[in-house]
Amino acid sequence: MGKLVIDLGHGGKDPGAIGPTKICEADVVLNIGCEIDKILKGYDLDYKFTRFSDKYLSLTERARFSNRFGADYFVSIHINSSNDRSVRGVEVWQYDGDNSKLNSFSKCVCDDISKILDIRNRGVKYNKNFTVLSKTTMPACLIEVDFISNIDAERDLKDSVKIKKIATAITENLIDLFSVENIINDALYRVCIGAFKDKNNAIKQVEKAKNKGFEDTYIIRMN
Repeated sequence: MGKLVIDLGHGGKDPGAIGPTKICEADVVLNIGCEIDKILKGYDLDYKFTRFSDKYLSLTERARFSNRFGADYFVSIHINSSNDRSVRGVEVWQYDGDNSKLNSFSKCVCDDISKILDIRNRGVKYNKNFTVLSKTTMPACLIEVDFISNIDAERDLKDSVKIKKIATAITENLIDLFSVENIINDALYRVCIGAFKDKNNAIKQVEKAKNKGFEDTYIIRMN
């Protein structure tokens, strides 16, 4: 089974970037993480979040957490900011371009989020100075969803429908990255109340079940 760490940036005493109407990066990425968790629960993947509440963790602690877990991949989620409030766009940072599967994941995340939010695709970039990329021992990337410093971006990041779409895009690409299958199936399980030699007793039991709201109750002859 594949192992994944999802790092939700900032939290606790560190709110991260703050938008024009005081929306915090830490809260936005937590909302995205909650939606990712809902989808990933149905897949055969061993995953953990560095935080799943408004909790502070240092960058080094996040990297150590992932290393101790022995993750195959580390994906950090952030929201960007700029002094130029006209700037928008999605980008993904990596330590290098040595892992082809991670390269594909990062590119597809950029493509998908840029379409969802109708923003510039700033592409995949490289930086060896980001702590969570340099101190993790597995292939790692850092997603900058958009620029919260832009008033339109901040509005989009407050929209629960768009948050779900962003989370779905990231999750679907994670599923492709790990090549995992949905473990939820459509199997039906029959509940048996009992077996009766006297058919009248069986009929009475069916009537009791139906009176309690189990309208699909029926009798099967066993011999």
